[in-house]
Amino acid sequence: MRIGELATAADTTVRTIRHYHRLGLLPEPPRSSNGYRVYSMEDLVRLMRIRWLAGAGVPLGAIPTVIGTTDDSEARDDLTADLEALIADLDAQVHALDGKRRALSAMLEGHRRGETLSPLPESLVQAFAELIDGEQDPRTREVFERERDSWEVIVLSGQVPESFLDAATVLLVDPAQRDSVVALYRRFGALAGHRPDDVRDEIDAVAEEMAGFFGVLIGSGEGGVFADWAATAAAYAEEGQFMMSEVLPDPAQRAVAIGVIGRVADKAGKSADKAGKSADKAGKSADKAGRS
Repeated sequence: MRIGELATAADTTVRTIRHYHRLGLLPEPPRSSNGYRVYSMEDLVRLMRIRWLAGAGVPLGAIPTVIGTTDDSEARDDLTADLEALIADLDAQVHALDGKRRALSAMLEGHRRGETLSPLPESLVQAFAELIDGEQDPRTREVFERERDSWEVIVLSGQVPESFLDAATVLLVDPAQRDSVVALYRRFGALAGHRPDDVRDEIDAVAEEMAGFFGVLIGSGEGGVFADWAATAAAYAEEGQFMMSEVLPDPAQRAVAIGVIGRVADKAGKSADKAGKSADKAGKSADKAGRS
């Protein structure tokens, strides 16, 4: 057979066969007296095995090892390990694709219900929409919009505990707590345009109240996770305010944010220390019981 006939018989292309030649997967046969390469049935069988293995997901680079495996026990063990690794990789891909499909299906269902596409829970999306649409003061409306965007960034980072979202949803959905939050954010919005030194008492008061909202999370048993985040944020706030100035260009509002971060970091650190001391105490009790 000539190369074109071989390609037709194996349901592939001449270009593919030549590619296999370059990779060393398929040996090049000798040329006949007229200068053409002549392929045998053995070449066709090998070519079709290559195509079968590649179609099953075996990387081209691993195919020579697979085809060359005989009764050598070590080679058979290596092949077993290679195939198990390929299957594990495919399982991971299937799992990832399944997650993407479920996420897209949820987006589609939400879109059909008229919901806004967002990584936030729908109840939180709706709460922010109501806050933004119902606010007459442009400064406060801008604060709500920025806050919604910040929550999306936090959620998309994948580092926010579920209880954090639950607590925020309760604060914005529950009418009594929501009124308190709205009033506090209006005070925060009203700080825009003021020199920090002129409104220092109000900055401290607003920061103290905002930090109080995070107390729900710190006391939820996940303070350790949140303590790490708060400590990192506090370090950034102390070392340089470039990012803070990008997020909050107004100096007075930025001072509030830095105050909130510092208070939350301090409270989260104390919560973590308290949990650590409790764990040490429990460990000592367990050791004492073991010795008894």
